[in-house]
Amino acid sequence: MRYEVTHKTKYVYQSPASLCHNIVYQWPANFPFQEVDDYHYSILPEPNFLVKRQDFFENQYLYFSVQKTHKELVVQSTSQITIHKPEWIDLHPAATPPWETVVKLLQNTETSNDTKQFYLESTYVTYVKGIRAYALQSFTPNRPIMEAMLDLNTRINQDFKFTPGFTEISTPLEDVFKYKKGVCQDYAHFGLACVRSIGLAGRYMSGYIETFPPPGKPKLVGADASHAWMALYIPEIGWVEFDSTNNLLVSDQHIRVATGRDFADVVPLKGIVYSGGGQKMIVTVDVKQLKDQLFAQHENGF
Repeated sequence: MRYEVTHKTKYVYQSPASLCHNIVYQWPANFPFQEVDDYHYSILPEPNFLVKRQDFFENQYLYFSVQKTHKELVVQSTSQITIHKPEWIDLHPAATPPWETVVKLLQNTETSNDTKQFYLESTYVTYVKGIRAYALQSFTPNRPIMEAMLDLNTRINQDFKFTPGFTEISTPLEDVFKYKKGVCQDYAHFGLACVRSIGLAGRYMSGYIETFPPPGKPKLVGADASHAWMALYIPEIGWVEFDSTNNLLVSDQHIRVATGRDFADVVPLKGIVYSGGGQKMIVTVDVKQLKDQLFAQHENGF
């Protein structure tokens, strides 16, 4: 599958801003099953300073500052990505090791540090009361880890109601659990809290997923959105991704941008602005499939 993603963020300031500093996490990452064919960006007004950097988790990001008076800030990223089906799609969940075996492996002092930071609490992933018990309903004794995670994924999807506007990023995970409502980042944070609370390693995945219009309706430009899901570490397989918002074992519909412990590590655009008033933010995301030229010619009968 090939996709083109356009992510546009526009800030309109109530009073002119004299200075802003920003970090942008919108640069898709290369994975064994994901290739970034092209990426470019535009920033208006043009920054006085801009640099490309890599963080602790090997995510690429842009840092820039605008050091002149401006009433609006517009940041747009456009990328083209090729995605193949990950190897885990063909795995037999029952053939994966018992989850307790994985916990013991992660606790071994010789285990790679690449996983250790992902089985501890973090800013938005906390072990709220009752969450371990919730996880253990799926992670029963000696159950294969992937089979247990698929069960947890389904339970979260069925128990929680996707409710835009009910939560914001500052909403405690305790409230998400209590009311069982939220959006994709809440689902991801909750799933991560479940697996980390029993000693497993889980990491936050930030990116995009294409949405589809109702039957007979056209797809609206900008109708897609940023998305979040989680990945679970399984020895000899690696990081296997699960999307509880859509009850999916992730395949070739998800476009990965950045990974971290939680949302705080990979906010798509964050910064500081010096202005005398409030601001309005408008975000549009468009994800569309791209067809290879030969495929398009075949489809058209040439």
